Amino acid sequence: MRLRPFLIRHLLEDTAAKYPAQIAVKHKERRITYKQLYEDSLKMKELLLILGIKKGDRVGILLEKSIEQLVSLFGTSMAGAVFVFLNPVLKKRQIEYIINDCQIKILITRTKYHQKNDLNMPNQFIYVDEATGESRHPFWYRVKEELGLNETGVDHISDDTACLIYTSGSTGLPKGVVVPHRTVVDGAKIVSHYLGITKEDRLISVLPFNFDYGLNQATSSILCGAMLVMHQFFLPNDLLKVLRDDKITGFAGMIPIWIKLFNEKYALKSDNDFPHLRYITNTGGKVPKPIVNKMRDFFPNTNIFLMYGLTEAFRSTYLPHEEIERRPDSMGKAIPDVEILVINSKGEECAPGEPGELVHRGALITKGYWNDPEKTNKVFRKNPILKDQQHLNEIVVYSGDLVKKDEEGFLYFISRRDEMIKTSGYRVSPTEIEEGLIEIPNVSNAVVFGRRMESGDQNIVAILETNHLQIEKAKILQECRKLMPTYMVPHEIYFEKVFKKTANDKVDRSFLKEKWLAIEAHDGA
Repeated sequence: MRLRPFLIRHLLEDTAAKYPAQIAVKHKERRITYKQLYEDSLKMKELLLILGIKKGDRVGILLEKSIEQLVSLFGTSMAGAVFVFLNPVLKKRQIEYIINDCQIKILITRTKYHQKNDLNMPNQFIYVDEATGESRHPFWYRVKEELGLNETGVDHISDDTACLIYTSGSTGLPKGVVVPHRTVVDGAKIVSHYLGITKEDRLISVLPFNFDYGLNQATSSILCGAMLVMHQFFLPNDLLKVLRDDKITGFAGMIPIWIKLFNEKYALKSDNDFPHLRYITNTGGKVPKPIVNKMRDFFPNTNIFLMYGLTEAFRSTYLPHEEIERRPDSMGKAIPDVEILVINSKGEECAPGEPGELVHRGALITKGYWNDPEKTNKVFRKNPILKDQQHLNEIVVYSGDLVKKDEEGFLYFISRRDEMIKTSGYRVSPTEIEEGLIEIPNVSNAVVFGRRMESGDQNIVAILETNHLQIEKAKILQECRKLMPTYMVPHEIYFEKVFKKTANDKVDRSFLKEKWLAIEAHDGA
């Protein structure tokens, strides 16, 4: 007898058997039951096998958020292959890099994405266009009509690779994080447990599936038999309408969403009319305290869970909703079956209040970076606490993030280790400066970094996102001096109307840094 679920396909197989008529996914006006989602996934599996996919082959999925994207995910998993999401916002160069890097054998896409990027690789494509008769490949619609339902899946163990998640990182081309089945399945179990997700829930899916928490939200929903309501976020009022009309109970977002939602130009007003919204979660970076306060004010009857994770270890910490009033700037503590270590430069556990690197131990650790042993060895390392037992070879993940813990063990984010700014004899966290800048009227977001000067010191450079481009730098500096000590006040201030985003809808910090560092330094005043 096997313990289930332990593979990704079991999430759908088991739930479809328990709740076949339950709505699994709603996308715009379309709805699909768990039985239908399961049967379509089986047919996608059969098609992939007919086209020669073998266990461990990589299958690319170049689709927008859609029912077809989920069918492709589960069909690929049932066929024993490895799915690789490619966000349609990527450019031709990035798409072709990923296809080449992991040797994608088949690409599942729509004709419009193929034509837009003029793709000539890989050698085989599956098109999921609507049945207009003009599709460049007939397989998808023929398979839905002609193939039977063979419910036998390709044999796997939970440590086999399920997917590659390509993350842009801070520099260079994307790197593929190798994610085993156990990480995806355990992540769904752990997160759904502490969020209390059940089959009665309706979860709005805003985050892309190529983002680790977007994938985790989808798999958590499938595990529990909930309804996943897909929504492409553009305008705050449209999002709020979906929350109300579809009686959404769970909403996962990240900082760019909250920044846009509470942007002054939208002047949104809450009438406490989200009676079904049970919880909100955040990921993808620390939420500035002013934004946390706005979240609490706007959704006063909704539980808010602040979460931290990294692609290399999916989820690491969460702050229980009952702690948010006392600790709105905390990352919380380790999630179940995980231990978080705070390690100093000597490889020792830090005392309360002492900054150190966050190290993730236990569940949800991935396998490393595809085709990159050097980066893998820097991040996936032996447990530093087992100094006298190194032969045990326990692997932990070094996050690169500086944090500290208080006397009760609650964690607080300081900065990325490689982004700390050395100025006027101080080591300054850009995150702390950014939080202060966001408190200034008409500033919706901020990115701060250091510019190295000939003296060896660093200038503090602040890029502000604002609709008020005529705002005076002198006013910004005046507000800064009220909010922060002199050594944290930016030396250079620049403005952007809208920050460029990455494929995961995070602020593209690398782009902003490269753009503004290329400009000769001048006095921010």
